[in-house]
Amino acid sequence: MEEKGARRQVFKNDLQGMLLPVLIISIIGSFNIFSATYVDSITNDAGLLGYFPKHLLFLGLSVFVGGLLYRFDYRKLQKRHILQRIMIATLASLVLVLFVGSVVNGARRWIPLGAFSVQPSEFAKLAAIIWTAAKIAEKPWKNPKSLLEPIRGATKGTVLNGCFMEHIKYMFTTLGWPILFGVFILDQPDMGTAVLTAGFSYLLIFLAGFDKVFFSVSLVILGIGGGVLARIEPYRWDRVMTWIDPWAKARDSGYQTVQGLLAVGSGGLLGQGFLNGTSKYFYLPEAHTDFAFAVWAQEMGLIGALIVLGLIATFTYFGFRIANNARDEFGKWLAIGITLLISGQAFFNIAMVCGMMPVTGVPLPFISYGGSSLLMNYMAVGILANIAHRNVEGVKIIGKKEPLPSLREETQSRFKPEVPVETKMPGPFVPPPSKRVTPS
Repeated sequence: MEEKGARRQVFKNDLQGMLLPVLIISIIGSFNIFSATYVDSITNDAGLLGYFPKHLLFLGLSVFVGGLLYRFDYRKLQKRHILQRIMIATLASLVLVLFVGSVVNGARRWIPLGAFSVQPSEFAKLAAIIWTAAKIAEKPWKNPKSLLEPIRGATKGTVLNGCFMEHIKYMFTTLGWPILFGVFILDQPDMGTAVLTAGFSYLLIFLAGFDKVFFSVSLVILGIGGGVLARIEPYRWDRVMTWIDPWAKARDSGYQTVQGLLAVGSGGLLGQGFLNGTSKYFYLPEAHTDFAFAVWAQEMGLIGALIVLGLIATFTYFGFRIANNARDEFGKWLAIGITLLISGQAFFNIAMVCGMMPVTGVPLPFISYGGSSLLMNYMAVGILANIAHRNVEGVKIIGKKEPLPSLREETQSRFKPEVPVETKMPGPFVPPPSKRVTPS
């Protein structure tokens, strides 16, 4: 009871608990980008075209778009025509980048727009989460009979159309678009983002109750397939070998990993101080993007690194609370997916910087430089904030347990005759209990 009382004194509700860490991390990210890029900006005399002014511009745009999505009813994303348009637009952008995209460091991932560029694969991650949450809410997984039954039946001459095919059908119906996005992202090439785009959706159906045996078997098959994909591409296999022993290749492919480890380790307890880190002086490649955490850990030390980890953990905690309190299945799985998307990227990035995972192009949310990543993350936060807002309003209107009316019920109530005063429920567009339908 004392813990709950203390939490309520700090955060009025889950919405505030989720937004405050995002705000603090964004401020940390802005200072860190300034520190990581000011040497390069001065050397190249970038001025207003430097990294930091662009970051502030992207940050303002991202907050604005996130605010718009906070005002947008998230349930409309589940409408078939809106959902299909999001998927088609995302796929079109991924195809377009293969033809007109600009090449940076051997990868074609960005669509140039004058002085700026857009990375479609970042938005594909959010689109995949929206699609998967919608399909789980539309058709939750119901475990059929034993997975081995159709195999035993096949030995007796029957057709193999039992639960095994149901597993396959459900997987491809729910994960079709995320897998398709991953295939096109893999061709850029960007294996890390491709794995995350399909992987978070894959994790969602597991959390939604998908058959654990089938999930485990398919995970092993996918793991073997990923190993094959890594082996047939020399640069991918070199990354795996470098990850196993980066110090053996410290002068070539392991240089970035080693410099990241040196930056993190040299920070000590309190760090070298803001702007005083030495790794950004052309020692650490991608200091403002993939390895932004290394710059922060070097200048702010273990204490600063733990602060970032604590903020990410706080966001994750309140994100799952928002999902737990959601009034409909779509809101629940969308909130879980968004929370996993942001906190999962943070985990993979920090693990990569600390040498626990191979080097991939996964940015640290709100801290790494990148307009597309920042915009996508704030779009996700705006949607999550809208889910939290509806949770708060739902408690005020009908209490904690009963589900809110569906989007269709709210729309229909605007055109129904006025309900007598004695039967009215408090709050806007809420039908009386006798007509309330529990969403399936």
